[in-house]
Amino acid sequence: MERQLASKRDTRRTLCACLLGLLCALLVSVDLAPVPTKAVEALWPHATGAVYIALEVLCSFPGREDSLLVVAFGLLLARPAATVYLDRGADRPRMRGASTWVVPALFALAMVFGRSFDVAGSAELVCGGISEGIKAALSFIGWLLLTRIGIVYLFRLLDRARAAADAEPTGCGARPSPASRAGRAAAFVFDRHPFALPAALLALAWLPCLIGYAPGLFMWDTGTQILQWFGHPNNASSYLNLIDPDTTILTQHHPPLTTALIGSCIQLGMALWGSENAGAFLFTCLQFTAVICSYAHAHAALARIGCPRAVRMAAFAFVLVVPVFSNYAVLITKDVLFAAALLLFVTQLVLLVRAQRTGGAPFGGRDIALLAASALGITLTRNGALAIAAAGIVPAAIACLRGRRHGEARTGGRRGLRIALGTLGAVVAVNVALTGIVYPALGITPGSRREVLSIPFQQTARYVREHEGELSQEERDAIGAVLDIDAIGEAYNPNKSDAVKNTFNEDATAEDLAAYFRVWASEFARDPVCYLEATAANYYAYFYAGHASSWSYTSDFSREVMDWEMLTSYFSFSAPDHPVVRALDGLCTLWRTAFQKLPLTTLTMQAALYCWGLIALTAYAARTRQGRMAVALAPMWAVLLITLIGPCNAATYFRYAYPLAVLVPFAFAYAVSGACAPGMAPADRPCAQGPQAPGATTPDAA
Repeated sequence: MERQLASKRDTRRTLCACLLGLLCALLVSVDLAPVPTKAVEALWPHATGAVYIALEVLCSFPGREDSLLVVAFGLLLARPAATVYLDRGADRPRMRGASTWVVPALFALAMVFGRSFDVAGSAELVCGGISEGIKAALSFIGWLLLTRIGIVYLFRLLDRARAAADAEPTGCGARPSPASRAGRAAAFVFDRHPFALPAALLALAWLPCLIGYAPGLFMWDTGTQILQWFGHPNNASSYLNLIDPDTTILTQHHPPLTTALIGSCIQLGMALWGSENAGAFLFTCLQFTAVICSYAHAHAALARIGCPRAVRMAAFAFVLVVPVFSNYAVLITKDVLFAAALLLFVTQLVLLVRAQRTGGAPFGGRDIALLAASALGITLTRNGALAIAAAGIVPAAIACLRGRRHGEARTGGRRGLRIALGTLGAVVAVNVALTGIVYPALGITPGSRREVLSIPFQQTARYVREHEGELSQEERDAIGAVLDIDAIGEAYNPNKSDAVKNTFNEDATAEDLAAYFRVWASEFARDPVCYLEATAANYYAYFYAGHASSWSYTSDFSREVMDWEMLTSYFSFSAPDHPVVRALDGLCTLWRTAFQKLPLTTLTMQAALYCWGLIALTAYAARTRQGRMAVALAPMWAVLLITLIGPCNAATYFRYAYPLAVLVPFAFAYAVSGACAPGMAPADRPCAQGPQAPGATTPDAA
């Protein structure tokens, strides 16, 4: 009798799980695009009212040709859906909590509204009518249920990895020797030589990109910075009121340090080898080396803080294989150097906070120098990055202060606090001296005010396009004193603000800007939806995971920049015409294209994956009360927020999200690196103590 009852329960559970999986698959397949009238009339020629609305909704479900895929997907979801929504086992309490609902709800909203902006450029497919609202609600429910399954499984995976890290005897007991040959090889590469051999692997794997894309991938900013350094006319200097154009035309539109590095390498190549291509390749090689060293150092730091080898290998393999990272390593742009410095900066902050539990000894002079250099590096390779440095250092100082108050390594806590605050003070002092004294003395002109006004300018342009006939003459005059009122409506591009920003009047006074913002506020009160849609249209692809972003920085695009008329008037950049170079170019391009087009790997080429990775990791850190993760998460959030006041949507350029892509794999590894660092006192580590094994990794050896 009991067996029969158990069998019936299992049958009901299986049936409910299959139905739940099919429901998720069906709802996420709802097409929000408008349904043609002919499609409705083909089902019911004279349908009206509620019947017509119902038919519109029915027509949005998958057709016959897609039904098998929906059924197959639904059946695959049956088991995980049962685990999350039907099981009442021991893991049930771990599946609860606001984070397992809030993150999926936000993701579902992003998918629904993102689809609308992707197709219609507005929220029309969500709020445009009754049938649109019903379809959007169904799609939201489907994505909510599906994403909750994913987030629960992700949190369970992170919990298990974290538990494994806490139990691993690294640093306080003998690490068991791997039995297999592959295991011994992995231990040799990732444990015995956690910096040198991973760096060598990256260099070897990425060498085809370095050769195939020689002398380096150019973008428009590359040419502009080269022209600036040599004093030739360029787009970044022509629109500004230069301090002293007879002395220099350098500006702070691009960080002067990166302009100097690129220009000096070109200059050196021309002086030593008589070739600007040699100079460009020299810079590419230096950048290539710096990027690889930053990744290798991050991996070595993970080994140092006790991250399990499997987790380290996963983060390293992701960076090794995904073509985003190898392609950007040879892209001549400030963003690559900034991302490398940012990864080093965050890594050093993690080491600083972890070191407080061991009296501060592991964080030695070399670590202090790397922290200071990386903090200074991020502020000198990206405008506005002082806020990012502060966002990382302040949580580190708070962590050191809290550890001191709770009696954790009091000496180390005081030392860590001094290091954090001293680094911040030094970086602020250097940046104030550069922008307030050095740059003006050298005649380097500050960047334009327009660079931080993308959001209001896009909102104004969209409002002018939609309500041009409603503007009073006073409003037109106020806007016209700042922007070209006659051009911005036509120039408006929802995904990119450059065309509107380019009409900015550099001679506009503070009074002109104040009058403009009064008009801006009054127009917002009249049509807030227009303003919200302008902002959403400019940034939705950072969160809309379904959009396949175009890949701008290819070898063909690089050759187009090299052939730019403004650049060819002074230089002769070109890719080497050699069969090996052409073959490697084709190989790297094919690898990148495959990742971009295949259904799962395409996510690795989209900014949304890394933005949602940051959101999920933040939720997990809050869920598990890992306050010390703030030293990694706060700079990442600062990068994202600065990106969201920038000019471009992620559908246009990936490079604005590239620093997040660099940090996310290692941030996940930091999150599961255990409750303490290796080498802690026996009372502080939840693992069996024993004599240190010969050759085992110690904090000093790492």
